[in-house]
Amino acid sequence: MSGDYASAIGRALDIKETARKTGLAVQTLYNLRSTGGDAPKSFTLRGRVRYLEADVDAWIAAAAERKVA
Repeated sequence: MSGDYASAIGRALDIKETARKTGLAVQTLYNLRSTGGDAPKSFTLRGRVRYLEADVDAWIAAAAERKVA
C-alpha cells in the first residue's frame, strides 16, 4: 500500500538533489525557504527538508515561462 502512495505523489528529493537539479546552492535553498522567497515547495520529513520532484519540475518550468514572457 505505501508503495502505491509513493508512486502517486512522486519521488521526494533531499536538499542536495534539489540543489543539483535547480542549479542553486544548498544554502540558497535554505535561505529562500526561511525567508519565504521564490523556491520550490518543501516539507520536512523526520526533521529533514524534502522536495517533491514534481514540485521542483513545476517550479523550474514556471521560472522558464517567466524568463520567456
